[in-house]
Amino acid sequence: MAQREQANVPLLLTIGIISGLLIIVLGIGLEAWYLREVQREVAEKWDNVPVQPLTDKRAAQWKNITTYRWVDEKKTKAAIPVSEAMKLLVEQHQGKGGSAKID
Repeated sequence: MAQREQANVPLLLTIGIISGLLIIVLGIGLEAWYLREVQREVAEKWDNVPVQPLTDKRAAQWKNITTYRWVDEKKTKAAIPVSEAMKLLVEQHQGKGGSAKID
């Protein structure tokens, strides 16, 4: 007659408990990793969003200092780019025989 082997209940119970704990730890770790990635993604999106009113104001200021335009409606005063104004000012001071020092 064949002998029947008994299941090692304590070993099976130990393996089951350890496997269950590992699955719980793995789930907690994956959830923490996911939440960290979400937080990083949100922070990256918020950091790269330009503040629209400031961006518009800066673009308007840049346009004002880099283009030729009329200052008044009667077209009696004109504005020139700052770089051109600096060149004219240097030429004007050098033409007078003085140094290019500007007060």
